[in-house]
Amino acid sequence: MTQELHPKAEIELLEAARWYGDRSVQAGNHFLAAIEFAFGVILESPERFQRVGTVRVYRLDRFPYKIYYQWDDARQHVRFLCIMHNRRRPEYWRNRLG
Repeated sequence: MTQELHPKAEIELLEAARWYGDRSVQAGNHFLAAIEFAFGVILESPERFQRVGTVRVYRLDRFPYKIYYQWDDARQHVRFLCIMHNRRRPEYWRNRLG
């Protein structure tokens, strides 16, 4: 299975990790660990999570974030599109669909 992280999703990840890290190193580390865990769970079973149109969404437990991703079964490929705070405008990332 292959995977990719959209460049804007990478920026979102780094900005969120920086925000939590500015509050405390421990919070930043916990956030990054939660993202790493989420990526692993998604890659283990990409069809498991709720479908929203042509994408799927994973909700983090301890942080107010969602990960939107596309699963291409034929190519066995996961494309992480967005790491979105729950209070953000929900459709802002739609132009990343490929």
